[in-house]
Amino acid sequence: MDTWGIEGYSDKELPVETANLFLLRCLIDYQCNSTDAWRRGEDYFNKILSSDQQREIWKTICETSQEEWNSEANFQKCNLHRWHRAHNRLWPIADCICRYFEGDARSIWKEGSTTFDVLCRLQYIGAGEQLSRMIVGALKDCGQISGRGDVKADIHVCRVLGRVFYGEEAMPGAALKLARDLFPDDPWQLDGPLWNLGQNNCSDKSPQCAGCYLNSNCTYAQEHPI
Repeated sequence: MDTWGIEGYSDKELPVETANLFLLRCLIDYQCNSTDAWRRGEDYFNKILSSDQQREIWKTICETSQEEWNSEANFQKCNLHRWHRAHNRLWPIADCICRYFEGDARSIWKEGSTTFDVLCRLQYIGAGEQLSRMIVGALKDCGQISGRGDVKADIHVCRVLGRVFYGEEAMPGAALKLARDLFPDDPWQLDGPLWNLGQNNCSDKSPQCAGCYLNSNCTYAQEHPI
């Protein structure tokens, strides 16, 4: 993302509303276009929720029953994702945030937390392995936490790393290991460049190998000369 929405704040200054919107948008950035996910999250946050509900979004979600949250009517009203399962998963995540972090997203990455601490907490609430890595990386980028981070092994990162080294898309575990081998000090630093290559050059059907700066070192490009 060009901006995560939490830049410029210290960990003590970040408003709870800003932290909540950041986490919501990250959680629905799930097997979909990132720009669309972030737009949907912002629309829900600003057009449906009151200012009080923005401060208490996780409690607000859990004030409805899980059955009601998952209903077709609520799915259509919230318009948070194109898939029901991505909408539905927010209720148990919100419930965990209320139970274990007092309904305050900032407590997940509270002062003094390491990247490993935050990754474990995110996975514990059900954010998922790859989204958890993305959130940790974003928090690092914005100065909320420090430490080593991993790439989010999404389709773009897996495609680029796999094609460069194997000539075909890699599985997430393999992509994660490749990134760690390439930049052991902080693999997260590779995430943005790899994602941009996958989005703009190394597409699924029509890769633009001639315009890619990895061309001469890419197994796929050497096996598919122009």
